[in-house]
Amino acid sequence: MTIEEIDAFLAVVECKTLSLAADKLFISQSTISQRLKRLENELGTKLFLRQQGQRSTALTSAGTNLVPMAQQWSSLWRDMYSLNTFTGKTDLSIGSVDLVNSISFVPLYKKMLMNHPEIQLDINTHHSSEIHSLLENRVIDIGFVFSPVKYPDIISTPLFSEKMYLISRRSNGYYDNISTSELDSQKEAYLKWNADYELWHHSNWSQTRHLINVNTGTNIIHYLDEPGSWTIGPSSLIRFMRRQKEIAFYQLKEAPPPLVCYQLTHRYPKPSRLDGLKAFRREAELYIKSNKTMTWLDAAPPDGENSSSKPASE
Repeated sequence: MTIEEIDAFLAVVECKTLSLAADKLFISQSTISQRLKRLENELGTKLFLRQQGQRSTALTSAGTNLVPMAQQWSSLWRDMYSLNTFTGKTDLSIGSVDLVNSISFVPLYKKMLMNHPEIQLDINTHHSSEIHSLLENRVIDIGFVFSPVKYPDIISTPLFSEKMYLISRRSNGYYDNISTSELDSQKEAYLKWNADYELWHHSNWSQTRHLINVNTGTNIIHYLDEPGSWTIGPSSLIRFMRRQKEIAFYQLKEAPPPLVCYQLTHRYPKPSRLDGLKAFRREAELYIKSNKTMTWLDAAPPDGENSSSKPASE
């Protein structure tokens, strides 16, 4: 059994077809077929159901059972292969949505640099769907999103929450405990924070036309100069905005749901990253618990333990 055979198997599992798997590995379709055949012969069992006339593949029960073992094999092999490039530092790759990387976790990352010089942080900003895919394929080690999606090998756990507020320029004359009925949605700089927020938003405004739609929190500030313009966002966004403009924030009479940040980890993390993940988890807990605008959520599992992922829509 070789790593090439394991990689071929995992590529077909991910891509669903031999041709796409071959493209992913930059080999011919006949080569990937030969590797799968050798692997099946070595294991003495069929791994895929092959049905004439169908391009997509389906796993047999044996193939399904092999997936987590193959993923662990692949991770261990790559860790061993990288021993000759060991620099004394543990790599830890983090993928987060814009608000978390650009605002919420900046002090946390600085604490990691100061307290854990043995860990080499690699910070990546992506949209939620991309973060799930990168983690599933082990490109990153841990992710932080506002919209978790059910993946077979991704553990999604609530980490912290923040209250949501109406945000606008002070001169617009809005006030605390204002009703959503007094806010013109055509003056809103709108961001779909997550599915829960969108449901709440639709229940308060039937109008779907906004001043502008944006897809990252740090973009919103550029569109609050228009008279009467407003947005809704979490406490961390308010701290960021108030450093740059005359921004005010207000509670809403019909309060939006708190914005929950979810931690994503792989069910079978790379062994070489376990110490780094534990260190980051400890620092994150201390940071969040000391932050007055964040509420620590105890649903996250202890270090080294798995929990079942809850489905959610985005």
